[in-house]
Amino acid sequence: MLAPLSEKRWVMKDAKHTLIQSCLIGGLCLASLHLTWIVLVFLAWAQPLMDFIFKLHMLNSPFQIQAFNWEYASSLIAITFAIGALYGLIFHIIQNAFTKIDKELP
Repeated sequence: MLAPLSEKRWVMKDAKHTLIQSCLIGGLCLASLHLTWIVLVFLAWAQPLMDFIFKLHMLNSPFQIQAFNWEYASSLIAITFAIGALYGLIFHIIQNAFTKIDKELP
Protein backbone atom coordinates (compact mmCIF):
# COMPACT_ATOMS: atom_id res chain seq x y z
CA MET A 1 0.00 0.00 0.00
CA LEU A 2 1.42 3.41 -0.93
CA ALA A 3 1.15 6.23 1.58
CA PRO A 4 1.95 9.87 0.73
CA LEU A 5 5.18 11.11 2.27
CA SER A 6 5.03 14.47 0.55
CA GLU A 7 3.53 15.81 -2.64
CA LYS A 8 6.39 14.44 -4.77
CA ARG A 9 7.40 11.22 -3.01
CA TRP A 10 5.67 7.99 -2.11
CA VAL A 11 6.85 5.26 0.23
CA MET A 12 5.85 1.67 0.73
CA LYS A 13 3.94 1.37 3.98
CA ASP A 14 3.79 -2.00 5.70
CA ALA A 15 5.21 -3.83 2.69
CA LYS A 16 5.73 -7.40 3.86
CA HIS A 17 7.19 -10.31 1.99
CA THR A 18 6.91 -13.88 3.12
CA LEU A 19 10.05 -15.91 3.61
CA ILE A 20 9.42 -17.80 0.38
CA GLN A 21 8.92 -14.57 -1.57
CA SER A 22 12.17 -13.11 -0.23
CA CYS A 23 14.07 -16.30 -1.13
CA LEU A 24 12.54 -16.40 -4.61
CA ILE A 25 13.35 -12.75 -5.26
CA GLY A 26 16.98 -13.21 -4.19
CA GLY A 27 17.38 -16.45 -6.11
CA LEU A 28 15.79 -15.18 -9.31
CA CYS A 29 17.80 -11.94 -9.29
CA LEU A 30 21.14 -13.68 -8.97
CA ALA A 31 20.26 -16.56 -11.31
CA SER A 32 18.97 -14.18 -14.00
CA LEU A 33 22.34 -12.41 -14.13
CA HIS A 34 24.05 -15.72 -14.72
CA LEU A 35 21.42 -16.77 -17.25
CA THR A 36 22.42 -13.68 -19.24
CA TRP A 37 26.05 -14.82 -19.10
CA ILE A 38 25.06 -18.32 -20.23
CA VAL A 39 23.20 -16.87 -23.23
CA LEU A 40 26.29 -14.82 -24.14
CA VAL A 41 28.48 -17.94 -23.98
CA PHE A 42 25.95 -19.97 -26.00
CA LEU A 43 25.85 -17.30 -28.72
CA ALA A 44 29.68 -17.04 -28.69
CA TRP A 45 29.47 -13.34 -27.76
CA ALA A 46 31.09 -13.71 -24.35
CA GLN A 47 34.74 -13.65 -25.50
CA PRO A 48 34.41 -10.49 -27.64
CA LEU A 49 32.53 -8.82 -24.77
CA MET A 50 35.22 -9.80 -22.24
CA ASP A 51 37.97 -8.61 -24.58
CA PHE A 52 36.17 -5.30 -25.08
CA ILE A 53 35.63 -4.77 -21.33
CA PHE A 54 39.28 -5.51 -20.53
CA LYS A 55 40.43 -3.25 -23.36
CA LEU A 56 38.28 -0.40 -21.96
CA HIS A 57 40.13 -0.83 -18.67
CA MET A 58 43.47 -0.90 -20.53
CA LEU A 59 44.15 -4.48 -19.48
CA ASN A 60 45.09 -7.68 -21.27
CA SER A 61 42.47 -10.38 -20.83
CA PRO A 62 43.90 -13.40 -19.02
CA PHE A 63 40.63 -15.33 -19.57
CA GLN A 64 39.53 -17.53 -22.41
CA ILE A 65 35.86 -18.51 -22.58
CA GLN A 66 35.32 -22.27 -22.78
CA ALA A 67 32.94 -24.03 -25.14
CA PHE A 68 29.31 -24.06 -24.05
CA ASN A 69 28.33 -27.02 -21.87
CA TRP A 70 24.71 -27.69 -20.82
CA GLU A 71 25.76 -29.46 -17.62
CA TYR A 72 27.90 -26.53 -16.46
CA ALA A 73 25.21 -24.05 -17.49
CA SER A 74 22.47 -25.77 -15.52
CA SER A 75 24.78 -26.19 -12.52
CA LEU A 76 25.64 -22.48 -12.63
CA ILE A 77 21.95 -21.52 -12.64
CA ALA A 78 21.11 -23.94 -9.79
CA ILE A 79 24.02 -22.89 -7.59
CA THR A 80 23.51 -19.17 -8.10
CA PHE A 81 19.77 -19.53 -7.45
CA ALA A 82 20.54 -21.32 -4.17
CA ILE A 83 23.03 -18.63 -3.12
CA GLY A 84 20.55 -15.89 -4.05
CA ALA A 85 17.84 -17.65 -2.04
CA LEU A 86 20.21 -17.74 0.93
CA TYR A 87 20.73 -13.98 0.57
CA GLY A 88 16.94 -13.60 0.39
CA LEU A 89 16.67 -15.55 3.66
CA ILE A 90 19.28 -13.32 5.31
CA PHE A 91 17.48 -10.21 4.01
CA HIS A 92 14.16 -11.50 5.39
CA ILE A 93 15.65 -12.15 8.83
CA ILE A 94 17.25 -8.69 8.96
CA GLN A 95 14.08 -7.00 7.70
CA ASN A 96 12.00 -8.72 10.38
CA ALA A 97 14.49 -7.75 13.07
CA PHE A 98 14.34 -4.08 12.06
CA THR A 99 10.55 -4.19 11.79
CA LYS A 100 10.31 -5.48 15.37
CA ILE A 101 12.69 -2.76 16.57
CA ASP A 102 10.68 -0.10 14.73
CA LYS A 103 7.41 -1.27 16.31
CA GLU A 104 8.96 -1.17 19.80
CA LEU A 105 10.01 2.49 19.46
CA PRO A 106 7.53 5.07 20.78
